[in-house]
Amino acid sequence: MQKKLFLTLVFLFYSLTFSGNLYAINGFENCPMVDGKIDVSELENIATNSGGGRTCDAPVSNFILNFNKLALCTSDPNDYILGNSTVDPCYYLWNTAEGNEAISFGVEKGNEFSFPATLPPSGTYTAGYAEISTTVPIYVELEFDEELMFGGNSTGTGWSLPFPSKFIGGGDRNMSMQDFLTGNLFGFTEAFSEAQPTFNDYSFTYNSLSTTEFLNTLISYTALSHNGNYRSTFLLNDSGALASTYSDASRLIIKDEFSSPVTITDQTSTLTYKYSTDYAARITVVPSGGGGWFVTSILFGDTQFSMEFE
Repeated sequence: MQKKLFLTLVFLFYSLTFSGNLYAINGFENCPMVDGKIDVSELENIATNSGGGRTCDAPVSNFILNFNKLALCTSDPNDYILGNSTVDPCYYLWNTAEGNEAISFGVEKGNEFSFPATLPPSGTYTAGYAEISTTVPIYVELEFDEELMFGGNSTGTGWSLPFPSKFIGGGDRNMSMQDFLTGNLFGFTEAFSEAQPTFNDYSFTYNSLSTTEFLNTLISYTALSHNGNYRSTFLLNDSGALASTYSDASRLIIKDEFSSPVTITDQTSTLTYKYSTDYAARITVVPSGGGGWFVTSILFGDTQFSMEFE
């Protein structure tokens, strides 16, 4: 009789300083914060991009993740995922391709969700990954401590002028990585004059791993700062092969190759997948003159993923 392993999905109370996120461009600092708001007076001290923009990572209220697979692997599964090998080195704790229903949950501080799954065979595992849907519903309100921010209008056709705001939100629409290539940015930089209670139908689709071209594979050769793991991300289509176009991408794999292999025994009872909503929105602002700022883009993406075993 196989022992049941309890998988726990945990949404952390605190900010993690994980690198190696879903963004194609890493290395930006966290947005300056004061009393839970973005400190406008400190935006000018953020490193300047080409064109005068400043980019930083800001908090998100919550988002929804839809899981198709949760896997542990006895060797690096990159070749199998890329289609270069027919040997699958992974054991699936959850797999919709084998009849499991997709797991859907809201990532919000303090939430925790557990469910039983079959314990992997005893042995040594060197990597693990989660496969999620590329479309992520997001509930976000970016608040600044001064009314100096200009964002898109409610129709997504231009800037909300002439009055600046303290609030930038998503609105009811879907945006994607492809929108960065086409320059369709107003749709997710909508300005509000006050806090909004809900953002019902806003979502973001990761149909590329780059903002400047279609990219389906992002392999990092730099160890993550918090645990030394190596992070890779892949875009797949509905058939499980690498996606070939923006419209083909429907699944996203987030894989960690462990810095130290994990040993599973019959005493192992819990595997925890951890996520954080802190600093999951990357915003770019450009000086407007007179102390104001245009919010030219918001890119969502850092799920701040980690696994623990007990």
